[in-house]
Amino acid sequence: MALSFSFAFALLLVFAAIPASISLPFVVLHGIGDQCSHQGVRNFTEQLRNYSGVEGYCIEVGNGVWDSWFIPIEKQAGIVCDKVKKMEELKNGYNLVGLSQGNLIGRGVLEFCDGGPPVKNYISLAGPHAGTASVPLCGNAVFCRLADELIKSEVYSDYVQDHLAPSGYLKLPNAIPKYLEKCKFLPKLNNELPKARNLTYKERFSSLQNLVLIMFENDTVLIPKETSWFGYYPDGAFNSTIPPQQTKLYIEDWIGLKTLDKAGRVKYISVAGEHVKISSSDMRKYVVPYLQG
Repeated sequence: MALSFSFAFALLLVFAAIPASISLPFVVLHGIGDQCSHQGVRNFTEQLRNYSGVEGYCIEVGNGVWDSWFIPIEKQAGIVCDKVKKMEELKNGYNLVGLSQGNLIGRGVLEFCDGGPPVKNYISLAGPHAGTASVPLCGNAVFCRLADELIKSEVYSDYVQDHLAPSGYLKLPNAIPKYLEKCKFLPKLNNELPKARNLTYKERFSSLQNLVLIMFENDTVLIPKETSWFGYYPDGAFNSTIPPQQTKLYIEDWIGLKTLDKAGRVKYISVAGEHVKISSSDMRKYVVPYLQG
């Protein structure tokens, strides 16, 4: 009896010494024309909390809707960088969930944010990672008329690049030289500039434990929808798309996408539905598991 008790006590000490697995919190970054307080984003964040049992936060940039259109993407990423560094809840790291344009802000934080907490898993819903050949539709609001006027002007001019967020990832296949020279955000983010490639960006991106790329089969906002997987049009053409594995970004491993993929850490997922319209069942299947690890 004494031997049995001693053995049980020893086992108890062993298990007590093993740290419990605690899921990291998650951060949601919303898309253009949206904000954390809007019902859709609020419900999405709450659903992820309920399904995963993990705490999560939607991080806002400025006032949300307006600033999502008119603050340059790199500046938005800088604002989020400052916020995550100040959040005690994230000090041990976090998982990131991006919605549409929010993915480029998130990648800006991942690649550019010095001294920030580490990102473990990155779940991307409809992210324009390789760019988009068309600026997202805005609508009829007053600020939309301003956005439309900027779009109609020279989109690669310094003024538009500094005042219209989507111009930072607008990649026109028939204007690649101008895009590389004048576009201020995406060429840097994707390490596309031969004389300015940054190994730190690649190291940070390839440090992810999992990269989950979700494409929506009926997406008409992202042109082409395959940009959600880092696929894109060939230079000079709009008539077909190149799979991610056949792009120079992948083949030459500019940001570490190939490194991640070869290690089995990239998940290419296609779901039914329109732009970021994900079903509850798909959330449970493709998003939640990466918040619980």
